[in-house]
Amino acid sequence: MGSGPRETLQLDDRSSSSTQNLFGRFGVFVFVLLLPLVQPWSQRSLRPGYMSDNSDWWSSAAGNSHTMHARVQQRLLAPANFQILGIALGDSHSGAFPDVIAKLGKATVTSRGDGAEWRDQICYASSERAERVHLIFEKNETIDSFYLFSGGSDWTGSDLCTRSDLISGSLGTDAGIHLGESPGGVEAILGQPSSTYDRGIVYSFEGERTLSPEEYKRLHPRHTDFPNETLVWTVDVQIDARFEDSKLTYLAISHSEIN
Repeated sequence: MGSGPRETLQLDDRSSSSTQNLFGRFGVFVFVLLLPLVQPWSQRSLRPGYMSDNSDWWSSAAGNSHTMHARVQQRLLAPANFQILGIALGDSHSGAFPDVIAKLGKATVTSRGDGAEWRDQICYASSERAERVHLIFEKNETIDSFYLFSGGSDWTGSDLCTRSDLISGSLGTDAGIHLGESPGGVEAILGQPSSTYDRGIVYSFEGERTLSPEEYKRLHPRHTDFPNETLVWTVDVQIDARFEDSKLTYLAISHSEIN
């Protein structure tokens, strides 16, 4: 009779231990099962060049654009308006920026964010350090952008920008919008702004253009299921121009095409 409670306690302990072991093994099983789903995200996030902050104050993808609520103008710009140094936004859909590197030389590709806010970036700076001019190209899943600005504060990764003699205070788009331009000079090229704000003007354009199969193949060289007919793409362009003393110091141009 006296041994009964002790035996019951020992059985309860063994039962508890068995249950814990069972759940422990089950937890390991679930972890192993889900590991392949977790690995791609973690490998991408932790790859060399990943920045875990949003210190890139100049990036529209980081939510620093004034174009969000701008009036959309139903017209398309000439392609030269989203080209700089002969580099056209949308020419390459690779986050490795082959077209940029071919023109400006090798540079470190950095990444930030996750999901819809993920962005790959490559940065070049003026050789003349006193000018503090930067040209940065950026890509995410659907949008290609470049940023041209002078001055401004440093950010995490700004020390990784490659210096180039092609970057200077006189640099501008192939359409002729350059640093130092007046608001009137920008409007002479782009037309009436969609919206204005303190020391800045913004544009939002939308339209359609026809893409031939040959052009599709050039833009998507890895695709094997090429269309056999022309395609109509919706083009969206966002432009943010900022001024100090009526001189252009920051220009952000984003371009996307959706079928």
